Amino acid sequence: MQREEVKAFKNELRNYTYYCSRIVSLENSIEYIYDRLGGVRGIDPSKEPTHVLPDKNLEYKLRDDIEKLEAKKKRVEQQKAEVDEVLSRIENEFAEAIKKVYIEGMRMDKVCIEYNFSASGMGYRIDKAIERALNEV
Repeated sequence: MQREEVKAFKNELRNYTYYCSRIVSLENSIEYIYDRLGGVRGIDPSKEPTHVLPDKNLEYKLRDDIEKLEAKKKRVEQQKAEVDEVLSRIENEFAEAIKKVYIEGMRMDKVCIEYNFSASGMGYRIDKAIERALNEV
């Protein structure tokens, strides 16, 4: 079971860059919809706008779209926060190695040379560091 949790966390690490870019993309989409609402961006979006949009149905659809996008953004931020939390519990030396391999996409053999470990030794140490961090919950 422990081995499966480590594999799952490594997959989450590989998705980390996606999470970061997805958050930015969702923020941009939300901002775009606010612009389409006609300047309501600076006003509380839960209140009626001070001007009249030509189509109330469009306004309600745009507000629904904003709510959906904000919910998606919150879910992605939560996934990113969970990865950050586990990474913060990993010893510094191995946290940097893990970030280089799984987030930055650096090849394992390059990281091994930097840390003076064999590939299997580095893989074992990374797995153990992740396992310890996951068990600290």
